[in-house]
Amino acid sequence: MEAITTAVGRLSDLDARAIVASLTKHGSQFQREVQSRLGSTTPIAIVRDGSWRIVAWAATHEWRSWQTLEGFTLESHRRRGIARLAAAMLVADGSINPQLPLAVFAPYCVTIARSVGCRDVRLFERHGDDWFENS
Repeated sequence: MEAITTAVGRLSDLDARAIVASLTKHGSQFQREVQSRLGSTTPIAIVRDGSWRIVAWAATHEWRSWQTLEGFTLESHRRRGIARLAAAMLVADGSINPQLPLAVFAPYCVTIARSVGCRDVRLFERHGDDWFENS
């Protein structure tokens, strides 16, 4: 395994294509950001397997004054702690401050965020065309 942190804007064409093709939700805002990449400073941690294929990523950015955690792991590599590794890399490099509130958009990200030291983790869910905090 190899794991690195970088910015979305510094991803190689090959890495960006791999993330867009099989590691993002079709049509998502993040997929569009990775496709365009130009000027993006969004921190991203990527994890590769022994064949240099990206098997997981985690990213953070500011959204409505919140820091966020998003990520994806290939189904064949889930439940191995790889997403936790990617999230921990973002904490270790200072991209995520575990002392500040953190917004996540998928229930599994709540557990991952808490496992890397984030205590105030808020789950947001889409209702119609907007996101609302799940209380």
